[in-house]
This record gives sequence, C-alpha cells and structure tokens, in this order.
Amino acid sequence: MKTTILLPVISLFLFLASCTNPNDKKVNDQTSESSESGVTSTDWRSRYDKLEASDLPDNVIQLIGKEWMLVTAGDESSYNTMTASWGGMGYIWERPSTFIFIRDTRYTYQFLQQHESFTLSFFNEKYRNALRICGTMSGRNTDKVKEAGLTPLETPSGLMSFEEARMIIECKKMFIQELDYANLAEPYKSKIMEEAYKNEPSKHQMFISEIVNVWIKK
Repeated sequence: MKTTILLPVISLFLFLASCTNPNDKKVNDQTSESSESGVTSTDWRSRYDKLEASDLPDNVIQLIGKEWMLVTAGDESSYNTMTASWGGMGYIWERPSTFIFIRDTRYTYQFLQQHESFTLSFFNEKYRNALRICGTMSGRNTDKVKEAGLTPLETPSGLMSFEEARMIIECKKMFIQELDYANLAEPYKSKIMEEAYKNEPSKHQMFISEIVNVWIKK
C-alpha cells in the first residue's frame, strides 16, 4: 500500500525536474554579475587574464618612458584621463606599488584628489596618436576620449579604462606629496629646472599607490 502511494509522488517530482531549464541558473548568474557598464564579470574573465604584479611582462622603463600610459581617475559618471611618461613600479611598505607624477594644474589631478583609486592603461604602438591627443587636449573643454577614438571601459572594481588597452593596472593611493625642487641635487638642479619647468612652473605631485589588480588582454 505504501509503495502504491509513493510511486505517483516520485513520478511527479521527476516530471517537474525534467521541465526545469538547465540554462536558467547560468542566465541568472550572468545577470547577477552584470555591471553598470554592461560588461559582466563572466565577459571580463573571457577577455582579460589577471596577473600578479611580480609577473609583469614588460620592461618598466620602456613601458612608461617610451610607450607612455594613460592615467585615468573618476567613475563612469565623471572621469578624466591624461597621457603620462613619468613614473615607475616597485615595492614599498610590503606592497607592489606604482609611483606617478602629475602637475597640479592638470584636470586629471582633480579626479585623483577626489577618488581613492585610479588606473594606468597601456597600449600597442598603433594607438600612439590616441595617446598624443590625450596628452595635448584638456578634458575641461573637449571630449578628448572621443577625439582619440578610445572606448571607455569600466573594470569590475568600478574604475575607468579603455577597451583598446592591452594592459590595465588598478592602483589605490597610499601617499601623496608635492615635490620640493629645493631638494634637487647638483648638478641636476639647474638642468632639470631648465628642462622641465622653464615654460610651466606648476608643481608636480607624487602619488605612491598600491597595485591592486593587473589585467592583461587575451
């Protein structure tokens, strides 16, 4: 008698299970991973590999000094970017770090002050002209990202970079200090002041920041 009662119940359970769409969970997971920029974390993982800072594939002097980078601060609603060729990477306070130098007259400097994190973006040589545009135009009065032909991209952390970048480094500020040119050592003092500050005497601010994430485009 008990067997007779249980068989219809088991049959009903198997029928309901067979009606469940196996893709429902996948769709729901992808929906929950969606970011405001429309790029899901699943999409991100398919497009970028995460790298340890100690495994950077590039020579840093070549990477920054010769190939240049974009420093971008802000969020999707309001951000700015600028080309930079001063800076470096290393290790301080038990953390892999970057150090960059930004003039306090630059529009991007305001965004760096307002936000705790920013990105450094690196590109292949074919984007050299885009970097020139971002280094010569001001975001105060022009949409230089559009002029440069770059596509804004929000990282999973909510920081801004660009789809064309081959490598994105997410940085979190640790230390900010104005450079005191009185501390320049001779014989560099007069030479550096003549080369770097003759036409624009604004101050450089140094940002030392922890490397939080390194993303390499696949």
